[in-house]
Amino acid sequence: MFRERMRISVVIPNLNSPIIDRVVQAVLNQGDEEITIWVVGQDRYGKIPSHPLVHTLITPNPVSPGEARNLGAERSQADLLIFLDADCIPQSGWLRALVETWKVHLDAGAISGAMLPYSSNFVRNCEQIARFHEYIYTNHFEERDVLASFSLLVPYEAWKSVGGFDPRLWLTEDLDFTLRLRSHGWKLLFEPRAVVYHEPNRENIIDFLSYARQNGSYSIRTRLRYAGFYRVSFWMHWAWFWVLASPLIAFLRTFQIYIHTPGLWRYGCCGPLVFLHKMAWCLGAADGLRRVS
Repeated sequence: MFRERMRISVVIPNLNSPIIDRVVQAVLNQGDEEITIWVVGQDRYGKIPSHPLVHTLITPNPVSPGEARNLGAERSQADLLIFLDADCIPQSGWLRALVETWKVHLDAGAISGAMLPYSSNFVRNCEQIARFHEYIYTNHFEERDVLASFSLLVPYEAWKSVGGFDPRLWLTEDLDFTLRLRSHGWKLLFEPRAVVYHEPNRENIIDFLSYARQNGSYSIRTRLRYAGFYRVSFWMHWAWFWVLASPLIAFLRTFQIYIHTPGLWRYGCCGPLVFLHKMAWCLGAADGLRRVS
């Protein structure tokens, strides 16, 4: 038991995940009877397990991940909220590592878990490195400026203090959310011992690059919201900059990822796809700027 009478809820936004049953079961296997699980969204395949600790909130229409998390948080009213993506399977000790870290750092507004560097096929493996290199479990415990929400502990008080996630954002809502936490004085921590296995529903290069481009479109607009924090230069506001500079930016980012992330050299074969991912992100940033203008 983590603490007497402490209420812990794991909130999982679900948009027809084919592995939601494995995700939920992995949470139940963490072995703490105090938790409840809230699965919010849609379940086309009927995969959500029936269990006394599992609560299902089916929405009539698809909702954004942020809105699903807000709905689950509001319903659960738990002391600690743990937001978990429906394609992330917690490994042994995941829940305990998150909660124990929070007990030591009670001023933390969010604590992110980590990912394994590999997945079940080559394209997914490349996505791990391209998108989540900062969250690979070989990185060190540290305070961060922003965090991802694939596996994120947030005290209810902190979630409520910033008004939850922005339901209008379908991507980069975690970037927006954690930057608002930080601006309200909450500490953001990365805990590499809380590990999940990521199994995204993208198995081919077209889906991989399309998602990278969408992410770039949302990300640049979110970054412009916080231009002071990101020190966004004036030329970064122009779509043509991201198009023309995309090869150079992609090369530099790929090089930085492999240089600065421990243990990634063994996945050097993913380098070309990581480069293409960063190219697609830059083109997506250009798309996002055109929409803004």
